[in-house]
Amino acid sequence: MNIPHQNQAPLNLSMVSLICVMAEIGSICWAPAVFGKAFSLEKGQPIPVVTLVGKDGESVSLKTLKGHVTLVSIVPQLNTPVCDEQTHRFSEQNEGLDEFIALVTMSTNTHTDQSKFANEAKIHNMTFLSDAPDFHFGRKTGLLLDEVDILHRAVIVLDENSIIRYVEIVPMSQLPNFEQAYQAVRRLLPKSS
Repeated sequence: MNIPHQNQAPLNLSMVSLICVMAEIGSICWAPAVFGKAFSLEKGQPIPVVTLVGKDGESVSLKTLKGHVTLVSIVPQLNTPVCDEQTHRFSEQNEGLDEFIALVTMSTNTHTDQSKFANEAKIHNMTFLSDAPDFHFGRKTGLLLDEVDILHRAVIVLDENSIIRYVEIVPMSQLPNFEQAYQAVRRLLPKSS
């Protein structure tokens, strides 16, 4: 799909995505990378069941999320400023919700890189899952940026049956709306939580 740009040749969206991803390294993005991409994450639908890699190298099926309200934070690369901030905020500033829910961060960093990040950041209340090297989740959901093998930034809230109750797909250089994600989680918890 192409977007016309004033008196210029059409702009190819895959190039826009690539430019935004490359700009993300420097924390600058002049155009959202999410336009024109078909995503298959819909409220009311189950999260796709795929197997990812845990931070210790073990295979982890998304089936294991069943039974818990779960907040899934999806970041392009943990070693960039926006991804780092998103991960820390969901871990450290979650308004005590981590006592009642499962917190998951997903990226295409290797499980070794994720483990190193979690240890250095002293993050112990979050499960880290890698979609590398096969990118099954990214391909199945449309979140994979094929040009550079990273995932779009997103937040998903799942109920206890792994049904998607909230989804936000965010431009690469922006943080998600934390409060909306927390509100979505609270709606799924018993009133006493």
